[in-house]
Amino acid sequence: MSRRCRYTIYGILACLGICVIGVLVKILFFSGLFVPLLKVDGDKEMKVQVHESFRDPGVIASYRFHDYSDEVKRTSNLNTDKLGTYTIVYHLDSYDKKVSRTVHVVDTKAPTITLKQGKMIRVFENGTYQEPGFHAQDNYDGDLTKKVTVKHHVNMKKTGTYDIVYQVKDASNNIASVTRKVQVCKDPTTTKLYYNHDDYDNTAEEWWFNKSKEHKRTTGAKPQSLLDKYDAYYQGKDEKVIYLTFDEGGNDITYIKQIADVLNKNNVKATFFLTRNYIKNEADFMRDLVKHGHVIGNHTWHHYDMTTLANAKDVDAFVKEITETEKTYMEVCGVPMKKVFRFPKGGGSERAMKMVKDLGYRTYFWSHAYYDYASDVSGEEALKTMMDHYHNGAIYLLHPSNKGNYEAMDTFIKNMKKEGYRFATVDEIK
Repeated sequence: MSRRCRYTIYGILACLGICVIGVLVKILFFSGLFVPLLKVDGDKEMKVQVHESFRDPGVIASYRFHDYSDEVKRTSNLNTDKLGTYTIVYHLDSYDKKVSRTVHVVDTKAPTITLKQGKMIRVFENGTYQEPGFHAQDNYDGDLTKKVTVKHHVNMKKTGTYDIVYQVKDASNNIASVTRKVQVCKDPTTTKLYYNHDDYDNTAEEWWFNKSKEHKRTTGAKPQSLLDKYDAYYQGKDEKVIYLTFDEGGNDITYIKQIADVLNKNNVKATFFLTRNYIKNEADFMRDLVKHGHVIGNHTWHHYDMTTLANAKDVDAFVKEITETEKTYMEVCGVPMKKVFRFPKGGGSERAMKMVKDLGYRTYFWSHAYYDYASDVSGEEALKTMMDHYHNGAIYLLHPSNKGNYEAMDTFIKNMKKEGYRFATVDEIK
């Protein structure tokens, strides 16, 4: 190797050595070996959402491999409850050092709009749309309800589904938008039943049945072949299924909510035949029943003997007993009522059944019941009669006013499941 080459290599190595030494000096300098080090940990500029706490990453303070973070003092004008730009200053007084961090308090959250009565409501054709109301709240600006804009065109003269859009913007230009759907439905109370039913017998007859023996299917006051003409039933198909039904007109003493709890706990669906006023007065409970998959059947408005209204003079009153109940159900539950019906007091006639059918309903009687009106029926008595007369497709008529039915329900359900039976709602019977 020539002398010139050797000198060149030596020069390169010398330069590299100087560079390495320079880097090492910088590392040691900025690590606080030669001079005290004070620097912010993390970003020098940070953002925090208004009304939220700021987590300060702090600083790194060292000198000659000693940590001086505990000696750092912190001064700040930061107010996380007010929008703005703030400064945090960190002081290491023993070495006359200080650094700062900038914190921006920002609002990037959109307001919230809460719709009263939910995002889906049903109203009735030819009525007047009444806005249920809304509330807008912002995390910084507070109540913005008065600033909400509402855009809609609900045609109350035409059935269909319409959108109402609610929108609001806060002072930081965050925008919230919510849509409510309004379904304009046909008003069931406008239904007219043109009376031409005199050819049908209106002899009032209280429903009766022969109690099942040895768990065999039974017979009732009228044969199923006749009931088929009027879409009426008193028992389901010949299969291992029980239909629990409960009639409630609004008694002062009732265990209906406790019974519903037992049904829900056992994942059993039942049918509740309820009067209009009970549906209206127990709106929250109605919605809870529907949420759990139970069926609410039509049991009329006033619990009248419907045969007394099954004539040309009172036909409108007959229709109103049923349609007013249906409308109230739709107003309370927000969904159409299933067309299942039970005559009050179990009294009906062929003419009344025909009129109910012409209104689009199916009628359900029962193949098992017992004298459960007495308040002193014990749980043991209730359970015994329920177990003695079960049969395939049985429709059980029970009254929630009887505490014995409530006390027996859990055991009865468990016993029947062990026997291989399932439970269903009467709308399955077709």
